Amino acid sequence: MSISSSSTATTLPAKVKARWAPLLLSAGLALCLTAADAQTSEKKTKTKKTKPPAAQARAKPSVKVTHQPSPSEESSAERERRLYRECQGRPNAGACLGYTRKP
Repeated sequence: MSISSSSTATTLPAKVKARWAPLLLSAGLALCLTAADAQTSEKKTKTKKTKPPAAQARAKPSVKVTHQPSPSEESSAERERRLYRECQGRPNAGACLGYTRKP
């Protein structure tokens, strides 16, 4: 007794394939996007940390920052004199704005 297997696979016509291919692709894409969204929402809920009420009420003290001038820094008067000197005859724009003529 011999069993012969014949390859009689049924194939879909080209018109049916053309109709179902975009539908299947869009369904697969929608499934992937919803799965990814579900994973990110799970991660967000896990990473949220709640502070105890005592820690929330206690605020950090503010820090005042003071400017310490560099020893090589020019004063504002020196800067104005330099800009009036360097900007003579140049257009009144950019760094020279307001420094082309003395008031």
